[in-house]
Amino acid sequence: MQNNNSARGDVRQAHVSRWCALALPYPEIKVQRPNRYYAELLLEDYAGRVSEMTAINQYFYHHVIFEEKYEDLAKLEECIAIIEMWHLEMLGETIRLLGVDPRLRVLTRNRETYWCADYVYYGYAVCDRLAADIAAEESAIAQYRKHQQLIKDPYIDAILERIIRDEQHHLQLFSNAMQKYCR
Repeated sequence: MQNNNSARGDVRQAHVSRWCALALPYPEIKVQRPNRYYAELLLEDYAGRVSEMTAINQYFYHHVIFEEKYEDLAKLEECIAIIEMWHLEMLGETIRLLGVDPRLRVLTRNRETYWCADYVYYGYAVCDRLAADIAAEESAIAQYRKHQQLIKDPYIDAILERIIRDEQHHLQLFSNAMQKYCR
């Protein structure tokens, strides 16, 4: 019988076959030791203004809006939102292993700020929304890179590097859509 982490890893690996994810395995979710500072950094990626939680909700909203007129864009937004959910889960598990409750919030000087739907860019038109999606991916990559420099744990570094690879792929997919619809 498989343990929970192994079963989740198998399901996560199955999502690698989605066209909007890179066909690369995800690393095992583990940490060297509990570390509150590292967890606080990852909470920003998890549920801050620039975060997986924000990306999921923004892309899902865009999926719903695009469904009626832009079926290909709706599918793209939905597919990427699902991959972002896997990123959210990986970060949540990592934060928990670091010894912090993975609530949807950031911690700054022991002050909690919970995730807010105001972080989502809802947009007004196709090109406006795609531009926001591109900006979201660029910001996420930059933030992950910054956190990689601050976190000195090879297991977390591998997790962040794999997530960055997906985000770079998403950036390319959104850029291709922008070229198609917004010349």
